[in-house]
Amino acid sequence: MEQAPGNPGRRRLLLGGAAAGVAAAAGYFGLKYRPGAHGPGHEGSRFVNPLRIPGATARLGEASDAADAGIVLQTGIHPQPLREGALSDVWAYAQKTSSGAVQLNPTLFARSGGKVKVTLENRIGDDTTIHWHGLTVDELNDGSGLHPVRHGASQTYEFEVRNRAGLYWYHAHPHGQTGLQVHKGLAGLVVVEDDEELALQKALGLTWGVDDLALSVADKQFGLRNKIVHEVGADDWVGDKVLINWTQDPVFEARRGWLRLRLANTSNARLYCIGFDDEDRQRLPFHLLGTDGGLLDRAHRMESVFLGPGQRIDILLDLREYRPGDLLMMRSVAYDPMENDAGIGPPEDFAMEHPGAMPMGEDMALMLIRVNDKPGGASGALPERLSLHALGVREDAVRRPFRLWIQDSGRWMINHWNYHLAHGSDVFEIKRGSVERWDITNDMRSMPHPMHLHGFQCIVTGRANSPKQVVDRAIDPRGRTPQDLGMLDTVLVWPGETVSIQIDFSQPYSGRQRYMFHCHNLEHEDQGMMIGFAVVD
Repeated sequence: MEQAPGNPGRRRLLLGGAAAGVAAAAGYFGLKYRPGAHGPGHEGSRFVNPLRIPGATARLGEASDAADAGIVLQTGIHPQPLREGALSDVWAYAQKTSSGAVQLNPTLFARSGGKVKVTLENRIGDDTTIHWHGLTVDELNDGSGLHPVRHGASQTYEFEVRNRAGLYWYHAHPHGQTGLQVHKGLAGLVVVEDDEELALQKALGLTWGVDDLALSVADKQFGLRNKIVHEVGADDWVGDKVLINWTQDPVFEARRGWLRLRLANTSNARLYCIGFDDEDRQRLPFHLLGTDGGLLDRAHRMESVFLGPGQRIDILLDLREYRPGDLLMMRSVAYDPMENDAGIGPPEDFAMEHPGAMPMGEDMALMLIRVNDKPGGASGALPERLSLHALGVREDAVRRPFRLWIQDSGRWMINHWNYHLAHGSDVFEIKRGSVERWDITNDMRSMPHPMHLHGFQCIVTGRANSPKQVVDRAIDPRGRTPQDLGMLDTVLVWPGETVSIQIDFSQPYSGRQRYMFHCHNLEHEDQGMMIGFAVVD
């Protein structure tokens, strides 16, 4: 049952709610065009569609509580009016609630230490999976391509949530077709809560769905008759339109007070640099509260932050002194994309492959925020200390080097490995309980790579030879930015840069557990920029 935002009874603490087979409901992604809506000049005038908020918008829902039976997500193709004109062929995980309502890619809630039980029924017509991105799980529950779910089959993922509070996400991860299936729509968000997180919400006075929002940021490439198009085998698949929670050109009506935005980059390849401007295009500072694996020890004041594919950031805006009618724009501010791989491999024509798409690194307006006159905005005090979680650097960690590079043929490599050349075999083993330092060096003749680790989280212990746009954000002698000071599962490595990460391979599972380490540019992953490794006793 869908409930209005702010209803105290709608808080989800545990995944559950039995479901059955489902069908799509027309109008789920329908847009409301309002010519003449207000906006800051020509740029803002197109932002007229109310942002869809899970739990408050028809069909864009949340997981229901209770029931040991868990929830059932069934894949399917659901024609939806994403743009003016013809329906788009959206692929989605669909849940049918006990009330009969259908939710597509519902936002799932869980409590740290609680249980997750989700059954996938595959009706997509090809192999698929659910990968629990960022969550610490065993091999069978990881949802990688090692354990595909065939069309017509089902699989139940059941595990304890061993992670701190944070924004995580789930998405398809079949070998060779991850880019296609995620671009078509098979992805959703997971919100994990714990005592530290709930204490922060209480201190600030935040209300979920009103001034505390989870945002899925994904660009899509639209073709003829609004069909979502993707070319298997292409490189760096970017779209001509960025959708926020499946909303084209969104506007969010914000109360005066604190506004918390938890962003997940669910795009295939597009890298954003998130910032905020006022109506005079003056950059507005914000507080970075957390990253992939939850809250930082304290908030850091920033003006922009990189958000690579697969990464998440937790941002707090201060709107307490704003007046009703004031406008802000969330955007991807211009940055140097450092795509130094030009001329390697088969030639490509960006304009032909991605008609209408903005090149990487260009300034892009993403979402209009309009301050309204509704009372009751969040106005509590921001705590000096957000988390007591200690992130110590182990100088005695075993070191393991990795090199990211591209062959003249255009094949991306990790050291001398490519997943296809290795025929999917594990390329090394790690002793369970050990702590390792991975030094990830990206060739200068390369591009930024968001490197994602399955099954474990890491901390950044240092950056070296970083480009200026990273050095300018560094705040400690190790070259780390505020974004590097939290728990991560996806780390962005720029051309010419070496990023060192520390990983604790302790886990409660026994036997041989296999995982992936890969670039989260999904086309790179599908082309084999991925390795398998095993954790053993």
